[in-house]
Amino acid sequence: MKYLTIFSIVSLIVLFATDVGAQITVRGTVSDERTGEPMELVTVVIEGTSIGTTTSPEGTFELELRGTGDILVFSFIGYVTQRITPPMDGTELNVVLALSIEDIEGLVVVGTRRLPRLVTDSAVPIDVISPRDLQSTASTDIDDILRSQIPSYNVQRHEIDGSTTFVRPPTLRGLSPDNTILLVNGKRRHRSGSVALFGSALILGSQGADMNMIPAIAMKQFEVLRDGASAQYGADAVAGVFNLQLRDANHGVSVRSRVGQYHQGDGRYISIAANAGFPLTEQGFVNVSLEYRDMEPTNRSVDRADALALMNKGFPVARTAQVWGNPDIDDAITGFFNAGLDLSESIHLYAFGGYGRRSGNGSYYLRAPGGSTARANVFRFGSGDSATRAIADLDPNDGIDCQTLDDLPSLDSDFNAVQSFIANYRGTCYLFNEDYPGGFTPRFGADMSDLSAVAGIRGDSPSGFQWDVSAGMGRSLMDYFIRNTVNASLGPNQPPEFRQRDFLQEEYSVNVDVSYPVSLERFHSPLNIAGGVQWRTEIFETRAGDTNSYSVGPFKDQGFSVGSNGDQGIPPEYAGRWERPNYAVYVDLEADIIRTLQIGVAGRYENFYEDFGTTLTGKVAALWRATPTLSFRGSVSTGVRAPTPGQANLQNIQTNFDSKGGLIDAGQIPSYHPIAEALGGEPLTEESAVNLALGTILRISPDLVLTADLFSITLRDRIALTGSIPLNDELATVLRESGQLAGFETLREVKFFSNDFDTRQFGIDVLLSYDKEHSSDRATIASIAYNWTRPELLKFSDPTTINSFLGKPLTESTQVSILSPRRRIEMEHVNPRHRIVAMGRQIMGPYHGMVRLHYYSNWKACLFFSFSCTIGGQDALRTYDGSWIVDAEVGYRISDSYTAAFGVNNIFATNRPADPIERDGQGNSYVPSTPWDQNGAALYLRLSADF
Repeated sequence: MKYLTIFSIVSLIVLFATDVGAQITVRGTVSDERTGEPMELVTVVIEGTSIGTTTSPEGTFELELRGTGDILVFSFIGYVTQRITPPMDGTELNVVLALSIEDIEGLVVVGTRRLPRLVTDSAVPIDVISPRDLQSTASTDIDDILRSQIPSYNVQRHEIDGSTTFVRPPTLRGLSPDNTILLVNGKRRHRSGSVALFGSALILGSQGADMNMIPAIAMKQFEVLRDGASAQYGADAVAGVFNLQLRDANHGVSVRSRVGQYHQGDGRYISIAANAGFPLTEQGFVNVSLEYRDMEPTNRSVDRADALALMNKGFPVARTAQVWGNPDIDDAITGFFNAGLDLSESIHLYAFGGYGRRSGNGSYYLRAPGGSTARANVFRFGSGDSATRAIADLDPNDGIDCQTLDDLPSLDSDFNAVQSFIANYRGTCYLFNEDYPGGFTPRFGADMSDLSAVAGIRGDSPSGFQWDVSAGMGRSLMDYFIRNTVNASLGPNQPPEFRQRDFLQEEYSVNVDVSYPVSLERFHSPLNIAGGVQWRTEIFETRAGDTNSYSVGPFKDQGFSVGSNGDQGIPPEYAGRWERPNYAVYVDLEADIIRTLQIGVAGRYENFYEDFGTTLTGKVAALWRATPTLSFRGSVSTGVRAPTPGQANLQNIQTNFDSKGGLIDAGQIPSYHPIAEALGGEPLTEESAVNLALGTILRISPDLVLTADLFSITLRDRIALTGSIPLNDELATVLRESGQLAGFETLREVKFFSNDFDTRQFGIDVLLSYDKEHSSDRATIASIAYNWTRPELLKFSDPTTINSFLGKPLTESTQVSILSPRRRIEMEHVNPRHRIVAMGRQIMGPYHGMVRLHYYSNWKACLFFSFSCTIGGQDALRTYDGSWIVDAEVGYRISDSYTAAFGVNNIFATNRPADPIERDGQGNSYVPSTPWDQNGAALYLRLSADF
């Protein structure tokens, strides 16, 4: 890292060179072809360079040329880009821009502190997703939409995986969402309150932003920077940056409605969204977006083998009682606004923000009412051959010892025998079979809410000096609940619902940014000097659950489990509030050194002044225009990521599978907890990264562009959640006797965050895009995007042998593995290494059609509950074949204002059937690690209105 920093400093010195040379000045105006009104903020650049300006509120511009032969490029999102040779005799140039039926070329602001530029003029790879791309899919989920557009973006469904069921963590280039930053209008957005406590090794423990709290209709454009950018945007931008540009029109109304379902008849959903622009006096605008979504659940389960056995004995176990499928999402409402006001020609006020809420609930695992898999400490006491049916003595003083009754039914007894016993001893002895004769399946859920706001003021001067001062806040609340379950220690008197905990994430920031172009005689363009300071703080708070969710009931001493079964509540002593403030200073220089060479250098100093101390990151990026049609680009950067306050301090208890497929309680504890330290845990430190990239841009024709980018991302001391570390009988006894986790005596597994391993991601992104606008109502758009990513584990800790635990010597030493074999396999193989997204869209007058092909290569995964990737000594690693997935859409423009479209995602309902071991033991009909939507073909109808 220090060599890159030294090189960055030397590069900064080299960039400061000399004086000003003579210029040719061109002036003019830009107006809208349709309305004749002047257009503000149109980007005007000299083709093949980064020299340019933007138009004023009156649509005027002034630009100094380097000489004759320069061509000016006029660009504005949603309008046809124009290339014009300017007059050299001082005549004013008047340009008229026409609306485009397709965003032919992406104009982006992410990745540079200079003017917005075309994607093909960027020194780093950037994807641009237009509003049309955001709409042409069956899903209303932003993560699914991005997966359908960007092959290096992967996201899975996470059924029965806690909060990841509702806030799904995606990966970019195989890295977790912690390694990317989400910007809205160039300002950093806050994280979600959801911490991924379940899921594959790639996302386990991650805490990223919840993009689904922003209505898709509010987005003017979505930009994806696929390159390390910590030096430019701050810690965490290791894999890249997402920038969401909000709509900013001061007029017009758009309405989008969509309904759909899966081919099996379930998963019905409805989405209604609207956007409207209003003038804010004559010098400003207010743009408002609202969206409502409601999604019914799906069920792709089969009956578990143990459930079928119980049904055959007469137990009224519900068919497919353990549900695998999409969760139920109720009344998801999001709203966003974007506003701006010109105080003068050079000073502009702005503000944006939004609020969203939704409620979701999904299935947990079936609690079997009998048999060998009967839920421990609810329906069963003990294990193995000595296991007995769990029974509560309602009155220990009545002379009847319920647990020693000769006629107590065994776990293998049929339903009639159990019910006969209940009838004979009702009011004296209690079996949970009385209230739950078929067992029960907990329904886990969360009420989610999100609030954000940013306000600022920016300005510029005739000399080109620009400044921007802003402040922002964000707040994400996860209020968890669980229904259809019990706190067994309470006995027969159970509440209808438990509220186990709240997770609250809050962030506050203040930014001051400046930039100034300095004209240097030896440079082909002005040297853009940008810099700024930022202060931000992250706060994570856990709030205690309701008393019933964690309380020790009167039947605890008889052997019944404590706390809401499936997801135990947090008691007050484990709740807390943790804060991490930091400040940063950055400098960012960029210029065209010569006509064909653009270089950017950035450096950032960041100080986490309450814990991790200081970090220094740097970046150098270059674009060489070898010919008018061929360019090469590359970058070298360093990055850091500190653990979030939530990752560093979280404590939580939930249910998990053990290696034999049984349900047990698993604990999440901080790495500094005595239990974690006894198992090899250490205080967390930041992870560091080195990002290398090399690419090329080939403009084969004005309409056909090829880009290819190699990348290598090396991360040291990666922060991630360990696998579940089992506690054998002796360790569990020592833990129980120590009182370290009072109330959680049934704990049999623990996990905690660690800096345990190093990785490298190596790969390539290739994009071939064709955009041809034949006329005002005919266009052909096609693209083929390919990604290959090979993750590699470079280093990880070997299993350690512990001879004592919590200060007590062990009779038998035990081995502890921080990174289990299952997690090692997931790190390298759970994502397909090859992905292709090919799309073709044809617009012909009022008709349009679209076909999209997705290719996923094979992937590897361990069977669901095989934490060592073995079951009974047998290999549990499986390789699953890749597939092509086909989507299609057809549409018709009914009038200038109304459009209708019908489409199908995954037309052939392609899927991967589950392994028989998983199907019988888990009840899932498909492979849980499937990288595409496992629910089958999704049909949708979309109606659009624009006024």
